Amino acid sequence: MRLNHNALAYTANNNLNAINRNLTKSMERLSSGYKVNKSSDDPAAKAISQRMQAQLRGLDRAVNNSNDGISLIQTAEGALDEIHSILARMRELAVRAANETYEEDDRDAMQDEIKQLQEEIDRISDTTDFNGRKLLNGELNKKGYTSDDGLSIMEIGGDISPGVYGLTVDPSTSKQAQMTITAPADGDVITKNQEGYLIINDFFIKIEEGMTGVQINELIRDSVSKIGMDYDSTAQPPTITTQEYGRTQSITIKASTEELKDLFGVDGHTEYGENATVDFAMDNGERVGFKDTATVEAQGNRITVTDKNGFKMVYDVDPDAVPANPVDITVLSAGPMVLQIGNNEGQTLNVNINKTTAESLEIDKINIYTSGYATDAIGKIDDAVTKISGIRSSLGAYQNRLEHTVNNLETADENLTYAVSRIQDTDMAEEITEYTQQNVLSQSALQMLIKSNARPEGLLQLFQR
Repeated sequence: MRLNHNALAYTANNNLNAINRNLTKSMERLSSGYKVNKSSDDPAAKAISQRMQAQLRGLDRAVNNSNDGISLIQTAEGALDEIHSILARMRELAVRAANETYEEDDRDAMQDEIKQLQEEIDRISDTTDFNGRKLLNGELNKKGYTSDDGLSIMEIGGDISPGVYGLTVDPSTSKQAQMTITAPADGDVITKNQEGYLIINDFFIKIEEGMTGVQINELIRDSVSKIGMDYDSTAQPPTITTQEYGRTQSITIKASTEELKDLFGVDGHTEYGENATVDFAMDNGERVGFKDTATVEAQGNRITVTDKNGFKMVYDVDPDAVPANPVDITVLSAGPMVLQIGNNEGQTLNVNINKTTAESLEIDKINIYTSGYATDAIGKIDDAVTKISGIRSSLGAYQNRLEHTVNNLETADENLTYAVSRIQDTDMAEEITEYTQQNVLSQSALQMLIKSNARPEGLLQLFQR
């Protein structure tokens, strides 16, 4: 038995310290609920769990992003539903006007309503937004620019890759329909024999006895403006011109009496406008940018290129321009709204929504002043309905995809949460058992330390003998 070094006490103390450290860790785990509270507990588990925690937070944000995207699409869908209703009303008016039982005053009222409906489509397109982002005014359409100001981009939509596309354009071939007449001089007065109707594209202009040349010119000007034409009485000879360009534009002028035919110099023939000439630019025998399946056509000064998968480019040509051919159209990746629908880089969805103004729908210049014009309006409105239906179909596909995305993200979040929990969370039953064991050992070690410290007292018995 030694006095200077109490090895038994050292042993008991070391064991007690080790047990207390284990007891402290156990208490830490039980009080925090985490199995790994600091890196020293399990360096690998700590690193893995921190990385997973970042993934979990990203997944939660991606779910919210996707739900925000669904809300945005539903906002656009609601506005487009109203535009659909407006188009249905416009079509109803056009069908009504195609029936030749209405006077000009009746058609004035119907045309006024159509004008208001056109303006409401423009207002909806311009004001529909989600958190400040405009949805229907073309802001979410793909963007691009041309190498010549004579060609302006109206629409870029569908499956179009960024890059350079080339066209050759001759706008000088694009013409308005135009016809000259021999109008009365300002001081001339219409006689009884000259009464009748001047008929321009089946629109009746009543010429009455006593009208002066000035009144007749004003009447013709105001009348043709209703059917999309301009009248220049100062030209020699006076000229009637359509406001729009292209082969679909025509002017036919008739008169109800021979006297009126002679007065205005009309014979009932028809003059047509002309379309711009357009073709694909070629480089070494291949189209610049466009695939071989693409088609291009011009109606007046509007050029449309289409291809499969909804590929569509629409341009307007300045009829007075002289473009430097070929004209390059550079399509950018900018434009569509990018939704971050995953928790990692590149996990995005581009939402592309075409412009939905009356002009982009090509119904901004329709009129229903004759049965023929009303019939044309029906066709144009039907085309607009088809276009809006296509946009709504795309939005529906986006929404369905986002809903599946949300479901997938929530499943991934659930499974990753389980994985993090297995690494990081305390198994309370197991840890309580461990804590109880370490607590008992702590008490036992403490008693042994007391005993080991008391043991040298036995030496005193030797000195007492």
